[in-house]
Amino acid sequence: MMADVLSTATRRVSLQFDKKGNPYFESVKSPDSFKQCALCVKPPHTVIPVIFVPGIMGTNLRLKDKKQIQAWAPPNGKLGGIGAAINGANQLPEERQILFDPNSTEVNPDGPCQVPENLHWVSAEEARRRGWGALHADSYHFILQRLEVILNDQYSNPGHPEERGNFLLPEIGLLAHLNGGKQTAPRSEKKPDYAKAAAEAVKAWNLTPPGFSQDEVLRLDDYYYPVWAHGYNWLQSNEESAQSLIEKIDKIIEHYKNTNYFDCDGKVILVTHSMGGLVGRRAAQMAPDKILGVVHGVQPVAGAPVVYRRFRAGTEVGGFLDIEGAAVAAIIGWNAGDITPTLACSPGPLELLPTKHYSPGWLKVVKKGGSDVIFSLPQADPYEEIYSKTTDECWWGMLDPELIDPANKLSTASTPLEEHRKALRKAKGLHDMLGLYAHPQTYGYYGIDEKKFRTFGHIHWQASSRIPGNDVMPLIYQKDSQRTMTGKSTVPLYQDEDSPRVKFKLSNERDQGGDGTVPLDSGKVLAQLQPTPKAVFCISGFDHQMSYKNQYAIQATIYGIAKIVQQAPPPKAY
Repeated sequence: MMADVLSTATRRVSLQFDKKGNPYFESVKSPDSFKQCALCVKPPHTVIPVIFVPGIMGTNLRLKDKKQIQAWAPPNGKLGGIGAAINGANQLPEERQILFDPNSTEVNPDGPCQVPENLHWVSAEEARRRGWGALHADSYHFILQRLEVILNDQYSNPGHPEERGNFLLPEIGLLAHLNGGKQTAPRSEKKPDYAKAAAEAVKAWNLTPPGFSQDEVLRLDDYYYPVWAHGYNWLQSNEESAQSLIEKIDKIIEHYKNTNYFDCDGKVILVTHSMGGLVGRRAAQMAPDKILGVVHGVQPVAGAPVVYRRFRAGTEVGGFLDIEGAAVAAIIGWNAGDITPTLACSPGPLELLPTKHYSPGWLKVVKKGGSDVIFSLPQADPYEEIYSKTTDECWWGMLDPELIDPANKLSTASTPLEEHRKALRKAKGLHDMLGLYAHPQTYGYYGIDEKKFRTFGHIHWQASSRIPGNDVMPLIYQKDSQRTMTGKSTVPLYQDEDSPRVKFKLSNERDQGGDGTVPLDSGKVLAQLQPTPKAVFCISGFDHQMSYKNQYAIQATIYGIAKIVQQAPPPKAY
């Protein structure tokens, strides 16, 4: 009789933590008329913190001196998106400049932080303590919750891993079937088809990575993996954000070492998204002994040409019916007049410009029709050949200096252009320092979608009229006579007033596979990092911002974490 009660009338009690970080459980007594057993799943004593590092614009920001004013709070939900789009469309360039100042903004940790009742490993209060509230909820809270569940509730019946009828979750169970490994948990009619899941994952990954032994899979359940989030001021240089990440790691390690319950050897696992990969790599470069390993998702390893395009034309929109794209453009910046004062003096966004490791010739000037290339840049150094040029020097220069300082904030210290170039020098310094460095235990994935999520692999200035006499050489360094803030320029062919004029516009063609933001020519550089990453997964079917909601991206992330865990010291006996 008691066995029947235990199997049918058991309720899970959520894990809680006291002020010092020690775990405990609270439960009420069940009535005599319906007795229930309270199931308290105690975490393992040995802890390996997992820290998620978001991408650019993935962290909520506020003003330092007026904390009630949100500088950046991306909308959550469709209604929130509509409201943010309306507000963004009505925001003046000078207002954007004041809000998006790297020196007067800071991380806002007080964003939405709701946790579902069936997430038994972390409460809303604990999630906020771990930094979840600093991250954009729609983009990242799903993966934070999934990591908590998959890593800490590895069995269908948590707390009873060896009982009959219990089985591993699919994301864990498939690991032993990547190379035909044996079943790692007792069989059950409800048990997932791990072999099928593994075969589907391998197909989606475009890679058959080394599998796991039975002992390696079972070892994963010996550790506790609390999931933390590191929000950072993405307007500042990733150098500063990496330093703040190292400080966060130290605080987290100290937090667990000061408890009476947990044992921590002083290393964490990093999981990164997009530009967070640059932050994570630089942090690992500076403090490799604090990091057990890193999993990167959709990292723009060599930058993205679309950053140049946004300085000249604003946020890209995929046509008249691209309602979502239009809303995003209204929030981030509809045209060059919106984007330039927002990003020109912010090192973080500038660090997403293509580096010298991106394939040369990504900026192309082409004749009408788009097949004949007049000239392409860079040949070697994008900073010298492209980023140092403004529209005051040549018609295709990266930005218009007149748009940098609409609020007249910068004129007292130095010229707006000099402030921009200071930020550029910081960006170049990070690129040079980071190079192609990778943590020795690195895993990652990037997007290769050739259909739904095509990307700007190259930026094309396309002539919309014939070039008289095909005399194209003067066009290379001519100034324009007229330009718009949506990517159009009229260029005199010669210096004299009667010179014929050629009209150019920035093409909206996404000419390369990727994830809608990071093109193949940047994502694939992940495999060129040194030392060579242990596994790089190439996946289709997701857009950049929401990549961590893709099933196969999540499975690849769990694979990387599981392999990294094999490098951890064995848990101490208790």
